[in-house]
Amino acid sequence: MNKAFVPLALLVYSIVLIILFCFLLPDFNLIPFPYNMAGVLIAFTGFTIMGNSRDKFRKYETTLAIEKSSHLITDGVFAWSRNPMYLGMFFLLFGIGVCFMNLFSILTPYGFVLVVNGFIIPKEEKLMKEAFGQEYLVYKSRVRKWV
Repeated sequence: MNKAFVPLALLVYSIVLIILFCFLLPDFNLIPFPYNMAGVLIAFTGFTIMGNSRDKFRKYETTLAIEKSSHLITDGVFAWSRNPMYLGMFFLLFGIGVCFMNLFSILTPYGFVLVVNGFIIPKEEKLMKEAFGQEYLVYKSRVRKWV
């Protein structure tokens, strides 16, 4: 399985959970309209961060697959977060959760972060260290994991 597929699948599963919580647990739909529409701005922020991350990959003609990566990206959104794609996914999920008004929908992005932080990022950081060595360690020492 393509390793880039795992976070994308996790993102999709999280979106499905957010929607299900709204309809299966309506007693927890606590954010009234129009306040829930603030989620659109939050989700847009997530899309923007993800888009900027993708643009950096294209600019440097590199890939999400770390084993095949040809460039350590340290500028743009990568200058303030080592994981801007996951950060963008969090904001996207949080915004969708707010739109769906449900307390559990809003908590779902935090579950996403726990899984990504506990299982995906450690493996990626190991691969980054193997691929880029000291250059990655210096980058890691000066840029935070999330923000």
